[in-house]
Amino acid sequence: MSAGTDLAIDNRRVVAIAFPIVLSNATVPLLGAVNTGVVGQLGEAAPIGAVGLGAIILASIYWIFGFLRMGTSGLVAQARGAGNETEGGAHLLRALVIGVVAGLVLVALHWPLLSLALRLAPASQEVETLARSYLGIRIWGAPATIALYAITGWLIAMERTRDVLVIQLVLNGLNILLDLWFVLGLGWGCRALRWRR
Repeated sequence: MSAGTDLAIDNRRVVAIAFPIVLSNATVPLLGAVNTGVVGQLGEAAPIGAVGLGAIILASIYWIFGFLRMGTSGLVAQARGAGNETEGGAHLLRALVIGVVAGLVLVALHWPLLSLALRLAPASQEVETLARSYLGIRIWGAPATIALYAITGWLIAMERTRDVLVIQLVLNGLNILLDLWFVLGLGWGCRALRWRR
């Protein structure tokens, strides 16, 4: 699509792009509420604390890579506006490589990172032990999670925000179903929350 053939930018177009993003962002707190509710069914305080602490630590680490989504979105949008689809694809590929490599680095360095995080946010010995176990498994999803930032940025630049919403709904919906099945259905307890994602 060349710059000359772009649709006019009006309120309707902006809302059509923004509304699915707003909805997809609204699914994140819902997932957190379900996770807390499922862990609360175990009847113990330590697993709730461990999952909450672990989620905060991971969210803080992943927040650092938010530039990948916004940077990819900006660069791809510029390439798209210039009618250079090849360059837009190259920006996506570079961002994916950065995401996967950054995720692998996090996996390789996760023990020192977790130790530092738990020094900054100390908890009881039981909560820290459960949090370490939880994070030790969840960190393996870092390459995919960070690479998804690049894909999301590309989809936003391509004005395919409905696809972003679908991805969020599928991932969060699957996460909720697996929480319920593993923790409550199969009775795996906190072990299931550590293996998830």
